[in-house]
Amino acid sequence: MARSKVNGASRCIYKRNLIYHLVYPFVKAQFRYYYGEVEVKGLENIPRNAPVIFSPNHQNALMDALIVLFFAPGDVVFLARADIFNKPVLAYLLNSLKILPVFRQRDGQAELSKNQEIFDISVEVLKNRHYLCIMPEGNHGDKRKLRPIVKGIFRIAFKAQEDEGSRPFVKIVPVGLDFGDYVKQNASLFVNFGKAIEVSDYWELYQENNAKGINAVKKELIDGLKPQMIHIETDAYYEAVQELRQIFNPRMREIMGIEGKRLSDRFRADQEMIARMDELIVSDPEKVKPLAENIINYVKGVKAMKIRDWVVREEGYKPMRSCWRYLTLLLTFPVFLYGFLTNAVPFFLPVRFVRGIKDRQFHASVKAALAMLLVFPLYHIVQTLIVGFFTGPWWIWVAFLFTLFPIGRAALFWSFRWKKTVKGRMFARKLRRGDAVATGLVKQRREIVEQTEALIA
Repeated sequence: MARSKVNGASRCIYKRNLIYHLVYPFVKAQFRYYYGEVEVKGLENIPRNAPVIFSPNHQNALMDALIVLFFAPGDVVFLARADIFNKPVLAYLLNSLKILPVFRQRDGQAELSKNQEIFDISVEVLKNRHYLCIMPEGNHGDKRKLRPIVKGIFRIAFKAQEDEGSRPFVKIVPVGLDFGDYVKQNASLFVNFGKAIEVSDYWELYQENNAKGINAVKKELIDGLKPQMIHIETDAYYEAVQELRQIFNPRMREIMGIEGKRLSDRFRADQEMIARMDELIVSDPEKVKPLAENIINYVKGVKAMKIRDWVVREEGYKPMRSCWRYLTLLLTFPVFLYGFLTNAVPFFLPVRFVRGIKDRQFHASVKAALAMLLVFPLYHIVQTLIVGFFTGPWWIWVAFLFTLFPIGRAALFWSFRWKKTVKGRMFARKLRRGDAVATGLVKQRREIVEQTEALIA
């Protein structure tokens, strides 16, 4: 791998080395288990054997990059903040995984000059018809909206297009990422690849005036990326609209005639609801205020009871359903116990570790990295060696090793089912006893649905 003067940069970064060959399949297999329900749309929009810049919304730190990497139909080179490349060994490892450093203002004026070489390497990646991923917002945020786009992505795109002029060559593919939860494991993940933007369409305008050419393709990227993601325009009522996604989505699907419950179905309903709410907020914000206050108060009540919206919507679990769930939990308890005892440490250690990290958007990335690359492999290997020491035939410890991760997943799902069953039964019992708080939440939720429908349906 040809080295450069910049720590963590390689001229031939688009080529795989031994580390990449060893790490990639292992991390990909582990990564898929981090999320629960996953749906990917628009893979047909990704050009093959062509220079493509993937441009995803950036809300979940390193996880955003990994998602693009593992769902793209080829290797992807990434650009990441330079401060994580400070250690030579770590810089080499990151570079081996096709990650390049980008220097920011906070890194110092002297460091910013190094970006020119990173810029040149990125252009070379595209000229060799490889994939590149650049987060167009520059940094990650914790709001479900598209933030201002920086211009670096377009400078690289036009430079790589230079030799081809107005002939089609470099493409920019907008990628929408929607997480059920930024931090929690087993959350849903919806990945949406939009239609490719031809940089050549703007070449003549760029030649006439660089700024106009960049602004024109920037506008098309914004217009192409927003439909692929959840974009809540309002700031004043952001929290209310975000919470309304959970509360009103089932009814919105009914209004739109959407029969399915897939992530893409829920996504369509959310987008339509948000669009109508944004329009109403602009035209008559006072109409939205009572609804927003009702939503925020309802959410506070749900959190105070330590339940989720689905519990109130379904009014908990009735006795027969609860009995069936408890019976299945009892019958599968030995599976849970085996999975818990052999996987508790690697499951809980990363969770414990991230509590000291203030930026919550890094929690999932750190947990996944620790679990996938360090804690799970080491812990499982140690356990297997111990089992191998006390058992005879080799096939026993090999079988034990291969059962560890799936049985750990089974234990995790068992714990989720247990929590849902307990919460659902508890709420149903409160309703049956006429608990004022529980009945109040059910009534308040119905009011919110009726208010919303009256305003936007």
